[in-house]
Amino acid sequence: MLGGDGLARWRGMPVFVPRAAPGDVVEARITERRPSYARAEIEEVKTPGPLRREAPCPFYERCGGCQLQHIEDAEQLGLKVAAAVETLRRLGGIAPAQLAACRFEEPVSERAWGYRLRAQVHVASRSDGDASPEESVGVGFRRRRSHDLVFVDRCPVLAPALENELRGLPSLLGGPAAASKTQPSRLSLATAGLEPDSPVVAAPPGDGLPGGELEIDLLGKRLSYDARCFFQAHGGLLESLLLSAVGPFDGEAAVELYAGVGFFTVGLADRYRSVTAVEAESVAARYARNNLRRNGLRHCRVDRSAVESWIDRRRGGPGLEPGLDRVLVDPPRAGLPRKVRSALLSAAPRRLTYVSCDPATLARDLGDLTRDFDLESISFFDVFPQTAHIETVAQLRRRR
Repeated sequence: MLGGDGLARWRGMPVFVPRAAPGDVVEARITERRPSYARAEIEEVKTPGPLRREAPCPFYERCGGCQLQHIEDAEQLGLKVAAAVETLRRLGGIAPAQLAACRFEEPVSERAWGYRLRAQVHVASRSDGDASPEESVGVGFRRRRSHDLVFVDRCPVLAPALENELRGLPSLLGGPAAASKTQPSRLSLATAGLEPDSPVVAAPPGDGLPGGELEIDLLGKRLSYDARCFFQAHGGLLESLLLSAVGPFDGEAAVELYAGVGFFTVGLADRYRSVTAVEAESVAARYARNNLRRNGLRHCRVDRSAVESWIDRRRGGPGLEPGLDRVLVDPPRAGLPRKVRSALLSAAPRRLTYVSCDPATLARDLGDLTRDFDLESISFFDVFPQTAHIETVAQLRRRR
């Protein structure tokens, strides 16, 4: 499995087949050919493999949100870890000796359904004849590999409070009270917990859809955020992910790049005498400052700046100073730009922690970073069950 796709071979060429499971015998149609690989779509499953099941969600075959619902819950994490490890071995240029010496921790998982604390749904008028006059507006997610919308009235990976809100959105957005108003084309929803009565906020807010902030307890700290902010999605893995990333290490000075609302910052604050958190997005940076203030973390500060500018003295940034005890990075899916990787190698902090949501860009970046850092451990977290995505925490130490 790679990126959630099954892997087959046709005339020696790798063929990626979405919705295939290990051991399946399928009849598939080639839909795309490239010099080194091809893609195909299943026409018929002739013989299902031992891991295949009927997808629990009725929208799965059309919706592009999940990729692995056709595989038994208990088997998904092992397949994702194996694919991630293979990606690290093959794509990153990481020295085999480094990977051989690295400690691979036991993968961490929690609930496989009803876990997701935030979602972004698309809104559009319905003209399919299935909607009642009170539900002339539909909400849903993009079709797989398409911009077309799949209207849904449930989503079993959402936290219960979010799924309950999803069911009522068509009536709320398409009812008489909303008829004279311009509806958003996209709606962000977030909740603070996994209980059915957890509060839900929206961006943009509207009638029956409150805005405002949420507050969550995290290892004795209080963090606030709203529906516009990035926040770790799996409500059952927040504490274990934070503890793994921060680890048992301590020291004088730490820097966190791509800090968001301060999720990892509050953990670093317990172990370092000074912490600088760098975040470009204005709303997230404001919440990060407020979260530090409300928890009395006066030895921490937030710099609102794009990371590439912050590390670049030529643009007026402070630069990554040599001698830091710790740098923690949690970049978006595109990974670390080359300039940031170079700055980390030049500054050579004593310890580097990389939190990644994409094994391919992590492999690329570690291929550079392990020139001067030793890869100590890698931990995998099933932050997005039923999907191909996996969260990775890599701990590195400056080579002596």
